[in-house]
Formats: sequence, structure tokens, C-alpha cells
Amino acid sequence: MISAIKVIRLHGHAVAQAEQADDVMIISTDFPDFQEKVTEFWTYGAKKRVFVSTPKSKWMIYGPLPRTIPILRMGDRIVELVSEFKPHQLLERKQRHLCDEASHRIAPCEGRAYPIHGTGGLLPSGAEISIDIDSNLMDELVEVQHSFLRRLQGINSRSMLAVLFSETGLMPIRIRRLLLALACLRYMIQLGEDRRVRWALLDSVDLFAAGKAGWAGDIAIMLRSLPTPICIAPADFLCLQSIEAIAKRVEEVVDADIQFDINFLQKTHLLRGRLELIEETGSARRRRHYLTMVPIPAHRIALTRLLLSDHNVSVERLRYASRTRRVVPREERLCRFCRAGVEEEVHALLLCKGHAPLLRLRESLLADIFHCDLPLRNAYGRLTTYEFLQLMVASRRAIWRVAKYVCDVLAIFDSFERYIPDGYSIVIRT
Repeated sequence: MISAIKVIRLHGHAVAQAEQADDVMIISTDFPDFQEKVTEFWTYGAKKRVFVSTPKSKWMIYGPLPRTIPILRMGDRIVELVSEFKPHQLLERKQRHLCDEASHRIAPCEGRAYPIHGTGGLLPSGAEISIDIDSNLMDELVEVQHSFLRRLQGINSRSMLAVLFSETGLMPIRIRRLLLALACLRYMIQLGEDRRVRWALLDSVDLFAAGKAGWAGDIAIMLRSLPTPICIAPADFLCLQSIEAIAKRVEEVVDADIQFDINFLQKTHLLRGRLELIEETGSARRRRHYLTMVPIPAHRIALTRLLLSDHNVSVERLRYASRTRRVVPREERLCRFCRAGVEEEVHALLLCKGHAPLLRLRESLLADIFHCDLPLRNAYGRLTTYEFLQLMVASRRAIWRVAKYVCDVLAIFDSFERYIPDGYSIVIRT
């Protein structure tokens, strides 16, 4: 018989334990009662020939520690007392290794379905009720996602973060977990009053209304920490329409933050004012066609690096200092072949006339893309070179040929020494 004093209550209902898959949590407010429940569970398991692993079992004390720490036993073994426990640590380490390996051998279209982006692997069972109010607890998962997407797209380890999601259509993992929690909340709202999960929700909302910590309060903290804070009232936690509206608003806030970076970061100028055909509207995150319609990885990576300003053209590389060179002002980062203009993306691809192999590649490109996509022929000469480059990238019919051309042009530039104007080189004395 359960003591009315020692039992845990959720919204007035007595709860002695909770189960999830093959994990069991036993709770009590009194240690002798707790030991009795553990012993009964151990005995029941032995009778039913169910193996209960003592080394994997842990117990915790919530609240102030007693002067004398009691010893919990399971059979003839002592159960370890811990202050925190991370049951999925080994799974996460293994999955991180698998993600690193997979990012080198799968295409971006397949990478979107890899477990790190969904609810498997790095989002183990229970992630939808684990609210990450302490950002440090998510640092490892965030690092894995960023590393995976950078390797998948073929860009460097210090690239901009916004482009990882604007180009793949994926959601940052912190926000993904928040959306999972809101989806779980929608499910809990629709449960009947006889369900324990429903009791837990009502109890958490009561704590939030009273200004105390709890699951509902953690969701409110996460919503307030978004780039544009979202406020939620206690009554909203029990209203299905309110939660659906909040979930939609979360996605809008994330998309607006990503689009802000695309609009104002210097490196993302080729991503602004896109001319590509877009089936969906209102989202800064989309799986871009060039990630799936360019079959050769080297060509796809070259085009991706060009669009995301992760290439080796002087306009990008000379913006940074090195051991042998100071930062070169943009107007002095001249083309290594013709010296007629700044060596930037449009100049390298469409304007430079100082190297014969470049001119032959360009003539071949124009002939091929005019044959593939007639609107490109009509637009050539009518648009500026910058607009024509954007139109070439937007062409689904010619994108494979454009990517090959970008790869060939960047390879030519890489094979010649960069032009460094006088006065910016640093002489290292030994």
C-alpha cells in the first residue's frame, strides 16, 4: 500500500514510478520507502527472469543532501549515487563518428535524411521532453551538426553558419529540439484526463503559473531566448491553436534571422536576389537545386564554394592577413592575369581576358549553355555580367555545365601565383 505522505503526486494523482522502453524510474520522498520499492522491483525481475543491471542503474537525491548519505542496494550490490547522468553518451560518441565518416561519402540530397537532422541518432528517444535551457549541454551536438554540414557541402571549418541551413533547407539542431518539444506538447494537449502524461503537463503548467521552475517554464525560457523573443502565457500551454501558432512563429523567427545574415554579410552577395525557380515561398531555408542536380562531386563543391565565398580567388583570400602579407584593400586585389580589375567572382568567370585558356573555356561554356537553355542566349548581352552569372546559376537545365566551368576556372586560378601589390608583403628575417 502506498503511503499518502511519501508518494509523488502529479496534479493530485499518485505516481510511484515511470517506464520508457526498457528503462524504469522509481521515485519516492522517503529513503526507506525508496529502498523497499527498489527491492520489490529487483525481486519481481528475478521471478520473471528479467535481468536488471546494477552497474547501469544509478540513483540521485533531489534537494539538500542529508547529513548521512544512505546506501541503496539492489540485491547484494550497491547502486551508485550520482549528481547527473547521461545515458546516451556512448550512443552520441558512436553516432558522431558515423556522421564524420558519412559526410565524406554521401551526396547532399542523401545527407538531409541522415539521423543528425531528424529524430534518430543524435536526437535519442526522450529528446522531445529535454529542453536545452543550458546551451553548454548542446555544444557537442551543435558542433557535430555544423561539422557534418560543412563537410557535406565541401566548405571550410570556419565558414558562415547561416549558409549551412539556407542552402540545405535544414533546421539548426537547437531549434529542431525546441520544435520537437512543441510537437510533444501538442500531443499532450489532446490526451484524456486519465493519462499520466496529461497530469504531468497540468502540474508543469501550474508550476509555471506560480513562477516556479518546470518543463513548461523551460519551454518559455527557450522561446524568450530566440533572436526575436516569443512570449507564452500559462493558458497557451493548454490551447492547441496557440501552440501551433507558436511553432509556426518559431520557424519564421529562425528564417528571418538566417535571411538577415544572407542580406547583410559581405560574403553572401551571390546568395542575394536569387533568380532560381522556387516552389515554396516564405522560407530562407531550402534545398538548393545545385546540390542535387550536379552529379560530379568536384564540380558541385567548386560551385558551392564559389557561391558561399569559400574559394581561392583574391577578393576573398586577400581580405585576411598572413605571416607573409598584410591585409590588402579590396580595390587593390587585382586579377593575377590581366590586372584590369579586382579579382572577384564575376571577373574571374566572365570578364578576365588576360589568359587564353580562360577565354577558350568561356567560349565553350556559352555555346553549351545556350544550347541547353535558350533563355540564357536571349539574356546574354542584355543583362549585366553579375545578373547573367546569377541567371546561369539559377538555370536548372545548365547548372551541371556551369558547375563544371566553375571547377575548371578555379583550377586555372589555383595553378598561378596570386598578384600581391607592392607594400603589402612582409619580409621574414631569420
